[in-house]
Amino acid sequence: MSDPVIALRAIAKTYRTGYVTVTALASVDLDVEPGDMVAIMGPSGSGKSTLMNLLGCLDRPTAGEYRLAGRPVARLSDDQLADVRNRFIGFVFQNYNLLPRLNALQNVELPLIYRGDAAKRRRQAALESLAAVGLAERVHHLPAQLSGGQQQRVAVARALAGRPQVLLADEPTGNLDSRSGQEVMAIIQGLNDGGMTVVMVTHDERIAHHCRRIVRVLDGRVLADEVLDDGQRILASPVQAAGA
Repeated sequence: MSDPVIALRAIAKTYRTGYVTVTALASVDLDVEPGDMVAIMGPSGSGKSTLMNLLGCLDRPTAGEYRLAGRPVARLSDDQLADVRNRFIGFVFQNYNLLPRLNALQNVELPLIYRGDAAKRRRQAALESLAAVGLAERVHHLPAQLSGGQQQRVAVARALAGRPQVLLADEPTGNLDSRSGQEVMAIIQGLNDGGMTVVMVTHDERIAHHCRRIVRVLDGRVLADEVLDDGQRILASPVQAAGA
């Protein structure tokens, strides 16, 4: 069996505001295998967004170890973390995060500009990514000229253009109607079927059941890790709470 692409061991994250210490995550263990598709679920304040920020190397844990493709993240410099985010991880956010004055093609090219790809190479990669999400005829449209579902597909294309190994999606269907949400999920599922590792945060059980696993989080702890088969739960692994 291959090594996990994501391996968390006793991960904790605390924040201090004045005299108050807030624990966002407490001793989280989690493995994600290459080619897996995992939904992280939990109520507001459960720690799922903090967990996603750590997985995406947007933040560092207070304690514990995070290995990404075998590399200990704690040993990486800020510049190395930025490079990991640009080359290894693709991000899709609920609010699309498209620049309104750039057309679809330019929005998809943007991260490739930041990492120094040549103009011809980045344009080709952007065009291929937009075609892959069904927007080959919309490459010169501004975000305001696209529907919400089309904007999110541009965001997916932007994440794909850099050929990442891991796709992190934070509520990717949260702002979409059910039909558009299903279209976006079909694209993400197709990427997973092609071998891409996917981790997403969602509050929607229907969306979560597109995944292979559902990790349920509450009060900064993993409560259960459910393995699915064709959207049906076949195994639930409860996690013993500390002190229980």
